[in-house]
Amino acid sequence: MPQPVPASTSERVTAQSGVVAVPTWKNHRPLRAGFHWQPTWSLSPYCVHAPSPYSGFADCADPGFEETVARLGRDGRRPVEHLDILLSPDRLHRPSALTLSLPTGELLASAQADWRAPQLHGCTPHTGELSVEGTADSRRITWTPSALLLIEDIPRTSLDSLPADSYSIVRSGDSDPADALRRQAFALLGTRYHGDIPPAPDDAVPAEPGWENSQAFRHVATDYPGLSSAAEVFVDAQRSTLIVRRFGYDGRGTEYALSLTRERADVVDHMAEEYGHSLTAYASVGAGQDAARALLSTSWTPAALRRLLLVLRVEDANDAAHLTVRTPEEWLRDGWDLRATDDPQVLLQNADPRQSWRASEAAALAAAGIPADRARELRSTGCRSVEAAVAAHARRPTAAARQARELVESSQTPVPEEISARLAEALEHQVREVETWRRDHRRSCGPEGWGVWASLTHHTFGLRDGSVRSLWDVANGWWAISDEGEEGQSRCLFTDEHRARDSWQSTLSALQEYEQQMLREQLVLLPAPDDDGPAGEGFEDGTTPAR
Repeated sequence: MPQPVPASTSERVTAQSGVVAVPTWKNHRPLRAGFHWQPTWSLSPYCVHAPSPYSGFADCADPGFEETVARLGRDGRRPVEHLDILLSPDRLHRPSALTLSLPTGELLASAQADWRAPQLHGCTPHTGELSVEGTADSRRITWTPSALLLIEDIPRTSLDSLPADSYSIVRSGDSDPADALRRQAFALLGTRYHGDIPPAPDDAVPAEPGWENSQAFRHVATDYPGLSSAAEVFVDAQRSTLIVRRFGYDGRGTEYALSLTRERADVVDHMAEEYGHSLTAYASVGAGQDAARALLSTSWTPAALRRLLLVLRVEDANDAAHLTVRTPEEWLRDGWDLRATDDPQVLLQNADPRQSWRASEAAALAAAGIPADRARELRSTGCRSVEAAVAAHARRPTAAARQARELVESSQTPVPEEISARLAEALEHQVREVETWRRDHRRSCGPEGWGVWASLTHHTFGLRDGSVRSLWDVANGWWAISDEGEEGQSRCLFTDEHRARDSWQSTLSALQEYEQQMLREQLVLLPAPDDDGPAGEGFEDGTTPAR
């Protein structure tokens, strides 16, 4: 979503492209805040979070809430078709000179008088430009005559007050292959449908404390791989129990237990199949139908392919064949780690199939001795073919080689030329912190202070011929803040571990002696107890000068 643009920068919000496209591999497309109902044991009575600009919680019996429901034409209890539309700003409601909204009140654009361009809410320019123009009190949002806004994920009921010829439909939520399934889950489980999270089912009860520690519950996918449905479903078939978690836009979540009825069991089975094994699920991670059919009987599910996207992608049957002809262990030996990961930082990355090498290309790169990290680095520099990557690999230093050069150039002790030359061929770089020491002394009432530190680090470089070279890095530094901040550091590199450890011990002893000397000098400079100065003032690290 575009952010507010200060007056000193860009003057207009403009269309980036004339093409409307929502790729399936994109993280879940922006959704409007809908009705998020809370169960009675969480907030009583039933409360609901209404869409902007109706922010905050309102009692459903409140006349204000009833007015909101009537204005928006929906109550959060029944699924409503959602649309992407193109609309001219000429047809929008203008509550003030610096805001634009639909007639139902849903905010689309806002600005402040000193901005040059408005902030957009749930919409983007499709053609034309929007800006803030005028002088003094007459500042207002304006647009070019040809301007069209792409408004995403808007309920059809919010368009009822617009003339039928004032907008054109680009996409309907009904065209979603899983639309009917999402509506069923909305009605039977209480999971979200577009922006709306319905009241919990009538038979919902609080979940038993500690259920998440049970091994009996199986997680059920609630959307295609890599997409966030803002809900989680867990099933314990033996106890015929479901757990539903829902996450709202307001930072609040709801969790409850349901009995596993036949209808709900059918929905859960359908969800597991559609989101975990269908051709559409494979397509959501870039795999075509031929590739999907080739992988259906293997362990390479859509979820597994989603985790691979940072390494490689599967597009067709040829890619599927290259992926499966090797075991993950064989891929790993060539520097391509295809093993499953539970690292949330990896899983949450916005992996795009277009940014990954195809499996057939990855196999050729591995055969040329190029590991995955290097292949990803080459692709990020513009290489889009195996031939270009192999050629660039031969002439461009790797990130590991550049890191090695930076270390060597900053060392106060020389590194043998033979070692430096070999490090220029480094493909991989691993860092292990062996020893650290640090002492910081700050005044308790401000940032002023000083400190010293030292470290012993082991750097391991994997070379193109498969051999390994090591550097031992003994570094030390200082910092001081008074009227200004200053800092400095130095390092010495060694190829021999024993020499490095000897240097570490001597460096550490010298720094500790320096620290004590500085503390003694501070004691001399501190005022006596009967002076007007801050006698006895301590340090944040607990070192208080003794008198």
